[in-house]
Amino acid sequence: MDLGVGKVGDRDLGISAQELVTGRTCVIAQSGAGKSWGIAVLCEHLCKSYIGFCLIDTEGEYFSLKDRFPIIWIGSDEDCDFDIETVDLYTVMRDAILSSRHIIFDVSEVDMRVKATALVNILYELESELRKPYLLIVEEADKFIPQSRDSIKMIEEISRRGRKRGLGLLVATQRPSLVQKNVLSQCNNQIIGKLTIDNDLKAVAHFFDSRREVEELITLNPGEFYVMGGLVSEKTLMMFGGRETKHRGVTPQITPGRPKEIEEPIPIQTEAAPIPEPPKSPPPEEEGEEEESSRVIPGSPIEEQPELNTAIPTLLQRDEALRIVQGLCKRSFWRRRYLERITHFERVSWPLLVLEVKYLAGMLKKSTRKSSFILEAFHGNRADLSDGLMIRPGFSELIGLDEAAVAILSALSPAGLTVLEIEAETSLRPIEVKKAIKLLQKQHRITMMKSEEGAVVYIPLLDHPIPKLSNLHYTIKQKLHPLSGETRNPMVTEDELRKILKGIERTSEITKIRMIYYPVYEARIASESGGRQLFIDGVTGREIIGLSAP
Repeated sequence: MDLGVGKVGDRDLGISAQELVTGRTCVIAQSGAGKSWGIAVLCEHLCKSYIGFCLIDTEGEYFSLKDRFPIIWIGSDEDCDFDIETVDLYTVMRDAILSSRHIIFDVSEVDMRVKATALVNILYELESELRKPYLLIVEEADKFIPQSRDSIKMIEEISRRGRKRGLGLLVATQRPSLVQKNVLSQCNNQIIGKLTIDNDLKAVAHFFDSRREVEELITLNPGEFYVMGGLVSEKTLMMFGGRETKHRGVTPQITPGRPKEIEEPIPIQTEAAPIPEPPKSPPPEEEGEEEESSRVIPGSPIEEQPELNTAIPTLLQRDEALRIVQGLCKRSFWRRRYLERITHFERVSWPLLVLEVKYLAGMLKKSTRKSSFILEAFHGNRADLSDGLMIRPGFSELIGLDEAAVAILSALSPAGLTVLEIEAETSLRPIEVKKAIKLLQKQHRITMMKSEEGAVVYIPLLDHPIPKLSNLHYTIKQKLHPLSGETRNPMVTEDELRKILKGIERTSEITKIRMIYYPVYEARIASESGGRQLFIDGVTGREIIGLSAP
């Protein structure tokens, strides 16, 4: 049986479940490189395959697996299934092994070495009798089996003799140089991600064939891991897949009350009719009725509506985001110093525009069609929220153009069109085509060349094809919360969007538009060679590629 935990390019990668559950595996990566994310993905696939495991959780960050799977949570929280101080651990673990149940052993609020020692002793005793495949996962292994002081001897024993009893071992750490070398040397399976500290790179060097391969660990992106050993047929660089449960970071504390969730914010209506002058004396409001002012003025920036402002809730804490940014800073391989430093760091509520559009389409019989999509409100690129915030090509190259110019760009193909063909394709008047071509040439959106027949043709110079309305169908599935804190005003105007959509499809009309906000951590990085910006997703913790400040 294989577990499809990641991808190599567009291809799914499966790792051997048998080798993972009964073998010796180490998962190694520095803070912010996706180690905890990857372990959660492994656990989710083990749950879906009904394979039993027990995870020693030192930070209380895996309890969210209960949101989706029948996990037994042993810990100190009042919502735990068993209190870690009073649980009959022998009975619970015996039943878990026999029925392939999943255990989260949360030691974040207790003396973790004492509790972990009791657990591994019981597991080893039970598996010596039962000999049924079961996996022990030890997070932050350097806290239990450190190199510099006494380690939990039974974990070392499991690494040497647990396999023939059916008891597998997975140890995870950010600092392999601090972990007992005897245990790491027993790990015949390795999942290794980004590392930058010299001692840690040296600690994993024996897993690789050359120094060049070790140096590549410095350049890995969050979520990228080398998989080696019996888990795969050959050494493979993969990207861990998505999670079905949320990353909670730490065990949540009880807080008084909670904001009311807003599932469907009131849309901002955007009819093109002129806005009437306000009356000198406002009419009296009926009792119990609130005024709903949600119109966007065409041609002006889309204004914030305080009573309607909603946001995707932030899941990533500031200190964790800061550690992720630190891990992305370039560092000297042989010297223990950073080549880059963080000069600015803040959380930003990034504005997104949610639009619904109607238009006529059809070859023989025209009918009304609908499109829905989300735009990043600074540059007009499309935003995909299916797995965090992902930026897709959108309308950024069309911002500032009029309808005629957009219509011409939409009609042009890489083979080019003559002026007469442009007029026929767009139904624009010659004077409109001439004016638009002049504008597009001035802004370097098109170029002119002669065809093989000697005719002058115009060719588009766009980085990405213009999206078709028929391909834009996206609805927000996340629950939205009331917005809190400062925001940034969008730069894209409704008038600009209307011109673009009219240029793409002359029958199109914006029927709904509203603004939501997405949590983003923005960092500015400085070095001797210059500066750069990083944007970290406030939900997933991944770097957002394609996002740029206004």
